[in-house]
Amino acid sequence: MVARRHRFCDSVPEQGVRGQFGDGMVLNRRGVLAGGAVAVALLVGAASAPPIPVPRPERVAEAAAVRAAAPDVRRYHTGVSGWILADLDTGAVVDAHEADRPFAPASVAKLPTAFFALDRLGPEHRFETRLMATGPVRDGRIEGDLILAGGGDPELDSDDLMALASALAGQGVRQAAGRFVVDGSAGPHLEAISESQPVEAAYNPALSGLSLNFNRVRLKWDARGKSRLLRLSATAEQTDPEVSGVRVALASTTNVPMFSYRQTDADEFWQMNPSGFRGEGARWLPVRRPERYAGEVFRVLGGERGIALAAAEPGTVPPGATTLAVHRSRELLPMLRAMLRHSTNITAELVGYAASRAGGAEVRTPAGSAAAMNAWASQVAGFPLGDEGFRLSNHSGLSTESRVSPRRLVELLTAVARREPASEAAGGLPERIAMLLKDYSVAAKSVDLDYKNLDIAAKTGTMDYVRGLAGYIVTPSGRRFAFAIFSNDIDRRPEGEIERIDERWMARAREFERGLIRSWVKRLES
Repeated sequence: MVARRHRFCDSVPEQGVRGQFGDGMVLNRRGVLAGGAVAVALLVGAASAPPIPVPRPERVAEAAAVRAAAPDVRRYHTGVSGWILADLDTGAVVDAHEADRPFAPASVAKLPTAFFALDRLGPEHRFETRLMATGPVRDGRIEGDLILAGGGDPELDSDDLMALASALAGQGVRQAAGRFVVDGSAGPHLEAISESQPVEAAYNPALSGLSLNFNRVRLKWDARGKSRLLRLSATAEQTDPEVSGVRVALASTTNVPMFSYRQTDADEFWQMNPSGFRGEGARWLPVRRPERYAGEVFRVLGGERGIALAAAEPGTVPPGATTLAVHRSRELLPMLRAMLRHSTNITAELVGYAASRAGGAEVRTPAGSAAAMNAWASQVAGFPLGDEGFRLSNHSGLSTESRVSPRRLVELLTAVARREPASEAAGGLPERIAMLLKDYSVAAKSVDLDYKNLDIAAKTGTMDYVRGLAGYIVTPSGRRFAFAIFSNDIDRRPEGEIERIDERWMARAREFERGLIRSWVKRLES
């Protein structure tokens, strides 16, 4: 498995990182290896777990004690916070505040998306990208069209296209008599996940059933010499082909945004403020026409292997087309782990869309697919269909329209966890949940807790004036809980595009949630 580049796409611009996850993974729950097959399927069947009950009388005193020890939200940030902590084994609510208020969840929305995709697609699901032909191959010539047919793979990269081109060349193919067609019909068609983000935000690319390099292009510049290099390429681990269908130039003035974008019939065009053109640097930019981008890259890589193709044009696979070569993605489970770890928006949207269609839903947009997931969540967790406390508008959380209440989310987390047995090797959590989620630390020198044996597996969510954290806690004594904490001050978000995160507000929100969790554990373990 080739290591892949991933982006932190938690709804804010972050630097790229390298994520490497094979089909076997290290399970970092108290340092125990728990890779390999899991014993029980996640979310099998349509039976739903009962909603979390209200606190039983014997829990009232404990809940009051926990709440008394919780940090005062007003000391930390503006807006409103809500949370809930529920015992996984008894279902009792140990602590709750504004638990029924709907909050914008940001990337915490990827948590139900991951469970939804596992349920509908299965952990071993692989996405397939195919090269297909509408006629036979004779003397190195396809007597018809060659079609690059996307299968909704969110991780397809230039190296994978290179392998497909090599496979085609290995069959002796040197040209196609007909057209070169690119088919992205296996996924939704959007030029951006959210219209409210900065135009240059690489975490907010287009969506298509044929996506490449997370629908990003790599801009590299070197202003140190006379050449004044500006280059756009389809960068992967082994290949870095230059692209011409996406172009870039320096603006003639500095009185413009750092990046601006426009389209023509043939090209995507970026303009860069010359004030940023200093020294040597690089960054990712989003691609808005992913099928054409993938087609151009495949045409270049094919040409390097002696395959002459016409310029790509959009289309669909007709009946009777035959498959010449197939690229299969890695399995869904490690793909979802990478999605949650790096908060990759495009992965969330495409796997969620595939899961909706696998369940029989006739969806064409992320919003329609999210509605199918909302219905699934209500069935699994047992809350009413259409409940205002679980109303996601897409799969990634890159939206201020989505709303989730702490209670409804914890009901879903509890129902999911109850469908698999707890594993001692996974620190008390079901193995698959432990494999998916990232460890979250709340350690503080000022609070004496057994942090070495405190396990928190959670997903964060971050947008401007929006913060969320949800997942599972296993205390040092072995008690298991599901929790959700949200903080919102959406009225303070500026109108129009979001240029930056208020870091002071966000730091206070993060410290509040850590302090709240420490207070829970301290009281529960005393």
